[in-house]
Amino acid sequence: MKETEDAEILTLDFTAPESSYSGAEESTQSDTLPSNIADLLKQATTEVESSIRNLELALESGLVDENIWQLLAYLYLGTSRIDKLGNLDRQYEETFGRTFSSIFSQQKIRINSNRTIFEMPQKIVHASLPDIVSVQKACTSPEGAILDFSRVHGADTNGLKELIKFFSQLPHDQTRPELKGDERFISSLEKAAEGTTGTQEMWDMLFEYKRFCNDIDAFDRLAIKFAMRFDISPPSW
Repeated sequence: MKETEDAEILTLDFTAPESSYSGAEESTQSDTLPSNIADLLKQATTEVESSIRNLELALESGLVDENIWQLLAYLYLGTSRIDKLGNLDRQYEETFGRTFSSIFSQQKIRINSNRTIFEMPQKIVHASLPDIVSVQKACTSPEGAILDFSRVHGADTNGLKELIKFFSQLPHDQTRPELKGDERFISSLEKAAEGTTGTQEMWDMLFEYKRFCNDIDAFDRLAIKFAMRFDISPPSW
């Protein structure tokens, strides 16, 4: 039975193809919303993506309109494309003699394009994660670090076990890495955990993720679901 479960998890794809897109991730699960609201969210996401691309094309054509530059900067910021924002900031400074930092200063937004980006693998399996020592070192550097989950589409049992250990070794203070694209992965993992093929490793990873995010309320809600599902005491904070 155990070998069968591992084989099933090995081929499990957490992320459905239709839910894959770049940029801002939906933080609200569409299946809990009225169909008209879900359609509006999808339409808004599509329009944001289209607007970003149109503005990029406008700047590539040589358009020098400061309002266009600033609008694209806000869209990059709102969709967590910090690396692109950093590149745009350098070009903006070369063109206008100042940076976006002066514009964002009242909002206390920090632009840092030099952060080390660690891309998580498309399939999280044994020995596929970034070197934890390198990640820890980057986190304590002045620039900081980013863990990019944008490409992740699944994981097997051994991969989840190593991901749990990986997250437990990350700093949980102000030096902790920024996560990018993690919402979609975690949302898919939650659905898989609550499904008929849900495994202990899936739940353990969700608990570790809530600890990393310091989200006690979400941890408690997850603990209640776990206790109801397995009829045993959930892990402690």
